[in-house]
Amino acid sequence: MRDGIRKLPELLAPAGSRKAFLGALAAGADAVYLGGEKFGARAYAENFSQEDIVRSIREAHLYGRKVYLTLNVLTKENELKETVAFAVSLYRAGLDGVIVQDLGVLDTLHRECPGLDLHASTQMSVAGPEAVRFLKQHGVKRVVPARELSLEEIRTIKREEPVDIECFIHGAMCYSYSGRCLLSSYLGGRSGNRGRCAGTCRLPYKIIGSDGRTVSLKKGREMPYPLSMRDMCVLEILPDLIDAGIDSFKIEGRMKSPHYAAGVTALYRKYIDYFVEWDKAGRKKPWKVSADDMKKLRSLYIRSALSTGYYYKRNGKDLLTIDQPGYAGTDDHLLEEIEEKYLKTLPGIDITGKALFVPGQPAQMEVTTEDPRGNGEKIRIQVTGDQVQTAEKRPMEEAELAKRLKKTGDSLFTFKQLQVETEGAIFMPVASLNGLRRDALTALENAVLAAVRPVEETPAAAENRVEESAGTAPADIPTIWAQVMTVPQLRAAQRCGISHIIVEETPEIMKALTEEERKSVYLALPPVCRSMSRSGVKKRIGEGYKGLLIRNLEELVLVEESGYTGRILADGSLYQWNTAARELLLSHCDLVNQGWELSAKDMQPLVQGAAGRQMLTVYGRIPMMITAGCVRKTAGACSHAEQDFYELEDRKGMRFPVRCFCAHCSNVIYNSLPLSLHTFVKKKDPAVMETGNWIVSFTTESGAETETILAWYRGADAANDPAQIFRDFTTGHFRKSAL
Repeated sequence: MRDGIRKLPELLAPAGSRKAFLGALAAGADAVYLGGEKFGARAYAENFSQEDIVRSIREAHLYGRKVYLTLNVLTKENELKETVAFAVSLYRAGLDGVIVQDLGVLDTLHRECPGLDLHASTQMSVAGPEAVRFLKQHGVKRVVPARELSLEEIRTIKREEPVDIECFIHGAMCYSYSGRCLLSSYLGGRSGNRGRCAGTCRLPYKIIGSDGRTVSLKKGREMPYPLSMRDMCVLEILPDLIDAGIDSFKIEGRMKSPHYAAGVTALYRKYIDYFVEWDKAGRKKPWKVSADDMKKLRSLYIRSALSTGYYYKRNGKDLLTIDQPGYAGTDDHLLEEIEEKYLKTLPGIDITGKALFVPGQPAQMEVTTEDPRGNGEKIRIQVTGDQVQTAEKRPMEEAELAKRLKKTGDSLFTFKQLQVETEGAIFMPVASLNGLRRDALTALENAVLAAVRPVEETPAAAENRVEESAGTAPADIPTIWAQVMTVPQLRAAQRCGISHIIVEETPEIMKALTEEERKSVYLALPPVCRSMSRSGVKKRIGEGYKGLLIRNLEELVLVEESGYTGRILADGSLYQWNTAARELLLSHCDLVNQGWELSAKDMQPLVQGAAGRQMLTVYGRIPMMITAGCVRKTAGACSHAEQDFYELEDRKGMRFPVRCFCAHCSNVIYNSLPLSLHTFVKKKDPAVMETGNWIVSFTTESGAETETILAWYRGADAANDPAQIFRDFTTGHFRKSAL
């Protein structure tokens, strides 16, 4: 709380380099988030060595600020131990928190390092209080929800499941729910879940309507940018976000320059502090952001078109840069001003001191500073130095002693006042004076650091202690699961004798299913479960399906809390890249899909000991994006009723089917080519054959195509040449995992 007013949000700034870190501190950030040379979702940022991070933690704590480490990438089995050890070593150095995406990393850190504050990354796509409940049970203290949530949904989370909430307030936006985008991964091999997103959504695409015609979005422009989001800037609605009780305001931008980090931080610091005065005065004047400040923001590496994000907007063209996704120009004069004001040196930390020199006695020095936690207390230490000598010739004057002692050099401390007293004619060698000052400042620094965040000396040894589950030995022919989206596909699967069928929730299938059929099929719940979906999901859970395919943590909790007794399948969007994540998911689910970015080599540890409970997609169009944005609405054709697929066409003429999931107001953008592992099946590749459960998934295929493909994978049509069936396909990451 500042000045007796309500609790203000923490201002959290990005730092992709040491210079950006120092600039953010100087500009008034309450906390800084940064990444190491590995394990963070900005692999192309300059990033920090471990030594740099330790140094930065100490500096931040001296100012009463915090440092959070980004470990927000998916972690393979052979990386887990190193990732956890890295976090633990920094925890010992005083790290304030870790931002995590991977469930295995989360669970391991919670067990092995219980004192460390864990923050759930926006890469987890948290969309409701149910997911927050799950994460709190696994040690999470703070949640960064999906950027797509409205302000009302954030208020609901705070009300129903109180937790620290961190929200983005400025910077670039993703078209897909973070963590749910594979477009860069599949088109360029660079995974956003590994911090290497190539920004594929910033490329031009045509929108093709269900009638096969190109939708014209802009006169004279054949290839607009329908997936390119405007950058976010919330200065104009800042009071609303503060009133909503958001605990931390996060500025995006670890890939951006130090000038951006410092300049944007300074402007948000200005308006958060102005809010205090505006609120104290009774909010008599309308909230206003100066045109000059907005001009400055637009000159700091930000796109030309801005929005306030999803806080008051579900989707639509005014969230997009349809015309041009490029950045606005920069202002060299402004950059020079920021350089001079924030990027040269850190502001000094005021201290006061007393020094006493008595011949024949050790020199004494006392230094005092304000407690950086803002509690009004003071931190004071005393040290003694070398014995004071009697001057044989010219005694040292008090002014001369004070001048020498005030030379704090590289220290962040600056003497605001120093009182020096002597008794008699004294002399002290310069080396002794320097040592006295150095010892005093070092002791004061250690006292401040101990007050801000006592260093943990002996956390539990963090090792990967996941035990292999016994599992079930794989059968010679894995169980075939058909995942269908249309009635012709459903009937084709039934004709093929497939006993494990997963149906997507489409109006067509929901209308066609009989009550008896519901008892024999598995229902795929929606890709995202937000407030508008909650009642519908609860209804589906109670409709008597044999099993449910869950795709997010919200659904996992809703299913478990309902007392549902059928089988629970975890889709590939509930990532399990390591055995710790696998065991966590298998403690809640019967079967888990291995996902779509791992290679055969990466999958091997996950299959071992749990083969009978693993699923592998061997055929199907992989979901490239799950989005709150809607291509039909962008095209001006929203009717709130699901129709045939729309398509996106890229510069190379490749077409990506788009399912407009109108019941839950979201889109699923599928790959232009289906994944097919038939070549590996034909070779009896162990990574394919040992999984135990194959998912054969259908989107745009006809009933006849569905039957042909299922027959081949089932082995009933083994004599048929697969080259005649699978003409255009991809093997995804099976040979080589995502970077």
